[in-house]
Amino acid sequence: MTTVASRDLRNHTAEVLRQVSGGTRVTITVNGTPVAEIGPARSTRPQFFTKAELVDLVLHHQADSGLSRDLELLAGDTTDGLDAL
Repeated sequence: MTTVASRDLRNHTAEVLRQVSGGTRVTITVNGTPVAEIGPARSTRPQFFTKAELVDLVLHHQADSGLSRDLELLAGDTTDGLDAL
């Protein structure tokens, strides 16, 4: 892990961010005291899925099997009375 003073971060932001994008975690210090860490961003999931990808996600990542039972306990057999909430 690399350590960078806050003043150096301000003066050399582009270089520090190049290091971070390369996988280096950087600790930022103020007067020698660590105050923050900067690390590479986690990869994000795609915003859009193909039909095949969506079907795969739905089939392989089902909700907790007890969810239906829990919802039934909370709501009962009907939704009567929910409009009063």
